[in-house]
Amino acid sequence: MSQIKPAISIFGPSYRPENWMDLYGSIGENEVRFEIVFVGPNEPDFELPSNLKFIKSCVKPMQCFEIAARNTTGDLIMDIADDVEFRTKSPLDRLYNIYKSYNNYKLIISCRYMQDGVDLSEECHRFFAGDKSSPVLPLSGLMSRKLYREIGGIDRNFIAIIGGNDLAMRAHANGAEIILSDVYLDETKSKSRGSQLCVEYWNHDRGLLMDLWVVNGKVQSKRARPVEPFSDIKIMEESQGPRGRWRGNGFLLFEKIEDNLPRVIRGIRKPSMYLNYAKRIALHINRTVTKNND
Repeated sequence: MSQIKPAISIFGPSYRPENWMDLYGSIGENEVRFEIVFVGPNEPDFELPSNLKFIKSCVKPMQCFEIAARNTTGDLIMDIADDVEFRTKSPLDRLYNIYKSYNNYKLIISCRYMQDGVDLSEECHRFFAGDKSSPVLPLSGLMSRKLYREIGGIDRNFIAIIGGNDLAMRAHANGAEIILSDVYLDETKSKSRGSQLCVEYWNHDRGLLMDLWVVNGKVQSKRARPVEPFSDIKIMEESQGPRGRWRGNGFLLFEKIEDNLPRVIRGIRKPSMYLNYAKRIALHINRTVTKNND
């Protein structure tokens, strides 16, 4: 007997399985069928509900995001973090009914952001925080799989954060409307386990977002360059694009050669540089292996 397809697929990267059942419980009773798909390095040590799926991968967070999205089955999808809980009764029914009332697939229905019980939605749902003239950005936005595929999914150049904001900007550029619902998601700092991803990767990922969408301090309606999607080839095993600190399971020597390839190409006209490149790559590998052994 075939399994009934869910109406909504919730998905995202995760490394804190200890939070999953609190999030699951906060969804509560809903008439709409749903599934959750998490991708990350840490396996749960408890039995999962039948509609909660875990896929193990050690690649970078934004790549885990894309893997999770590609493994959903519902026609409507929404990303989520593993340190949040819903604060609205029957949230999926509410989001689903709002979405269906518009009868338009070019639509994203956003949750509203809370942090430790404080409503921050008026300040935090804009490209420039607090600037109501800048585009609306969603939090765990409910959208159609068709729209997600149409705008190209996550760009491989994002490492750990903000890839979803770029996705939202492309939805705007594609004529989609982003609407803030009355469904609240609460980020609980005590559940973040000291995560510093925003601090660690803000300069790279926010900087990339700004390069793609902002000119002279003004948000543009057209992206500066095309999307670079993730390849299906070894998507579970090797981090693609800028890796940050996430290697995945790729062979380190090949990764270092690939990372340094642009500089090697620039040095083709300088054969004296070949030995220097080889020494630098070997030194980096030796340091990495020594650090891991320690």
